[in-house]
Amino acid sequence: MPTARLLALLAFAFLTSAASALDLRLEPVASGFNRPLFVTHAGDGSGRLFVVEQGGLIRIVRNGSVLPTPFLDVSALLSQGSERGLLGLAFAPDFAQSRRFYINYTDSSGGTVIARLTVGSNPDVADPASRVSLLAFAQPFANHNGGWIGFGPDGFLYVASGDGGSANDPQN
Repeated sequence: MPTARLLALLAFAFLTSAASALDLRLEPVASGFNRPLFVTHAGDGSGRLFVVEQGGLIRIVRNGSVLPTPFLDVSALLSQGSERGLLGLAFAPDFAQSRRFYINYTDSSGGTVIARLTVGSNPDVADPASRVSLLAFAQPFANHNGGWIGFGPDGFLYVASGDGGSANDPQN
């Protein structure tokens, strides 16, 4: 037991001194977003950052500037407020070739929708007419709807759907 404590103490001391030796700083990359909740890249080597705004826009940041035209606007499809809205974005692992990406949002009835879209001829603008709903399910409350989506190393798309919401876990 004393050996385990000593090793834990040494590990703590090492990590503490290593952390204090780091010079970490936050630097703004871009601003002017409305309820941003996720930022990612397309994995296509373009250097673009994609910022998901809960209100339904996906904005592109290129070289520190926010492009004036949104990559995607699905605000007309959404139920908004509380923890609803456009909640997730994932680019297909082969996005550079397939031009496919996926979004997670709460629709006008408050249910969760996972949809696939593609990019048109302009790589900075998605084709809203390409939207295909892949999965849809009801959410019992307006909060705890999850929203993150992403591809695992196995190539499958994973969806975090939340626990259904409301205070005090009324549905146990």
